[in-house]
Amino acid sequence: MANLKKWAFYMCLMGLTVISMMSVNTTQVKAAIEPGHEIKFNIKSEIFTDSKIANVFQATKKDDVKIYFYDTPDKMLLGNDYIHRLRVYKGSNKMDITYKKRFLNTPLNDAIAETTSHGFTGSESNYKFELDIKGDQRTFTISRKESLKTTSNVSYDTVDTSAAKKLILENSPKKILNWDSEAWYKNLLSQTVVFGPANATTYKGSFLGQEADIEVWQYKGEIMVELSTKIDNGAQAAIIEQQWYDHLLSEGYLSEDQRGKTTFVMDK
Repeated sequence: MANLKKWAFYMCLMGLTVISMMSVNTTQVKAAIEPGHEIKFNIKSEIFTDSKIANVFQATKKDDVKIYFYDTPDKMLLGNDYIHRLRVYKGSNKMDITYKKRFLNTPLNDAIAETTSHGFTGSESNYKFELDIKGDQRTFTISRKESLKTTSNVSYDTVDTSAAKKLILENSPKKILNWDSEAWYKNLLSQTVVFGPANATTYKGSFLGQEADIEVWQYKGEIMVELSTKIDNGAQAAIIEQQWYDHLLSEGYLSEDQRGKTTFVMDK
């Protein structure tokens, strides 16, 4: 409950935060990189069974997925804000590898300035720029997803770690590969081990008139249920975040555990 009280206080300051962000240095506000906003809330897993998800969010099931993360045993890549995630889909020959560079505890304008210094212009259609919003965290991220076909060694039924690592290296986007240095990146990637897999079921629905995604993750006896939506406009995102928060809290749906999905798996 203490966490929720802290969060409620934080949400009361959201309006001031949005205004202050709008009044920051004009050159920075007009930066070419304009991130989208992904709003995320963890909701109580003990409440949200499959039927409850269908009823509350008018949701339909999309996929059963297994999710793997790759990092060194001491999580050196995550410590430097790199995330490598593999998703493989049940009953399908598709899989995808997501490469993510995040800016944890970094002001948005500073994160965008650093991103620009690494050669990004905001016009890269194959990269996604987002402000990841969850709890009291506002984290700017750059990500790229490579969609691939499964192989005999990497599929829903079996994922060979060596084969997966090879695919991750072969498909590494150059701007991620060279962010620090190619030699440093390849050296760490060669040392990676697997974290996971988590088993997830995904749903598509709506909440308070807004399109919503719901993911139910299960890993090592724990369950996390995440509700999310994506909004381009920052002011609109702040309004929707407040509306969702208020409704989830009043209905008793909001979980006190607002960890991210990466943390849910990699901290075990």
